[in-house]
Amino acid sequence: MSGGVHRAVADQDYHALVRCVQDGCDVDEPHWEGDGKTPLHIAASLGNYDMIKLLCERGCDTNVRTIRGETALHLVITSKKDVFSSVDILLDYRCDGNIQENLQGQTPLHLLAKYVAGLPTYADRAVVCLRNLIENSNPRLADARGRTALHHLARSCTNLELIKDLFVCDLTARNCRGETPLHEALENDNAFDVVRLLAANSDLSIANNYGETPLHVVARKRKLSLIQYLVSMGASPNAQEVKGNTPLHLMAERGYLEGVKFLTECSLVDFNLQNNDGLTALHVAVESGFFDVVKLLLEAEACDLTLKDSDLQTALELAQQEYRRRSHPHLSVLLSDQVKRNSTTKF
Repeated sequence: MSGGVHRAVADQDYHALVRCVQDGCDVDEPHWEGDGKTPLHIAASLGNYDMIKLLCERGCDTNVRTIRGETALHLVITSKKDVFSSVDILLDYRCDGNIQENLQGQTPLHLLAKYVAGLPTYADRAVVCLRNLIENSNPRLADARGRTALHHLARSCTNLELIKDLFVCDLTARNCRGETPLHEALENDNAFDVVRLLAANSDLSIANNYGETPLHVVARKRKLSLIQYLVSMGASPNAQEVKGNTPLHLMAERGYLEGVKFLTECSLVDFNLQNNDGLTALHVAVESGFFDVVKLLLEAEACDLTLKDSDLQTALELAQQEYRRRSHPHLSVLLSDQVKRNSTTKF
């Protein structure tokens, strides 16, 4: 008789399912001839709310897991059909929101966060459903890659209300790359308002596994408005990543003139910090051949032109290397003139 239940659910024949349960069919028996899923698993995979509700009302076990460790909550969210109503009814019938599936260690909350983040518009229903699941689960649980639900939401969700709801997560939690939710938002180019909300509630000194603070990320990605905002919020422009590079090094290396100009006007910047190779931002700009950046750094009048890299070369000596002198002849002239001016000023 149980085979009839599976058949009715697979065919989405509601009336046939009603007849089966009235006849006393086992609503929890796995589909032995298939993948072992219960009728509830199948109904959830199809996103069929009416069948899910009927099976729950008939006392089915809502926490039975598939061979991949998924519950009906996991399955209905990934079905992307009638998600919000189905999640609510499953929670009403005590489906455990903390169960992590076997492959990626994701809870239903991780999946729901990704689902709502991908929606083109956000209905009030999404907010209510997310809150319901938050209240019925541990939002601080991380998946196999160290991501909380907030990490997933921060990647692309632009609904500030949804993001605020997940502030119950740890905003300092780091994924397997050492990234906080703020790092995730920045790396995935999420909206300015989202970044501003996260930054205002985050520790801006936290670095990822590469030593990059949020300011390093936006410097690398050439995001002037975010550079300005993070500095205004207290992000240190002198933080050094694992290679010893500051945000100024990263922008000088990329020839990002607008970003360099902003930092040259920032009183907190140390222009003479050297990376692991002994290179200052000026050395890096010379190496990369960005004349306008070199000129801008020299105009700041804070660069020490006597500093030498690990090869014992000053910025001028780098510019005077034969191949660089041929490709960027103006660099050598610019630096040489500045060295002469500095010497004249001293005496």
